Amino acid sequence: MTDSEPARPTVPAPRPPDLTDAERVARATAFADLMATRRSVRDLAPDPVPLDAVRAAVRAAASAPSGANLQPWRFVLVTDPEVKRRIREGAEAEERDFYGRRAGAEWLSALAPLGTDADKPFLTTAPVLVVV
Repeated sequence: MTDSEPARPTVPAPRPPDLTDAERVARATAFADLMATRRSVRDLAPDPVPLDAVRAAVRAAASAPSGANLQPWRFVLVTDPEVKRRIREGAEAEERDFYGRRAGAEWLSALAPLGTDADKPFLTTAPVLVVV
């Protein structure tokens, strides 16, 4: 902060509800169970997506807590097919190097049943890339 910048107001965190230990365990277990259902999806439809919907999702992501509440990250929406192609080429080159030289046997073994490889066609199929 400089002399010309106003100080950010301190905003107290909301007080969590009073819970019993059993309620805390139940909530933590339910949350862990929900998180266990997440998947990394790389089979994307080429269907157009309203940019306002993407912007709203990015707005939510950009508000994630950070040190000093500064949210230092930046997001760039990429829709240009040529730029997406170049991103794909760079990502695939990096992945080929990873699979060919840097990935350990344990990692490669874990990936084998998933059929994951250096090909990243979803980077050009997706209507919008969000680059962080």
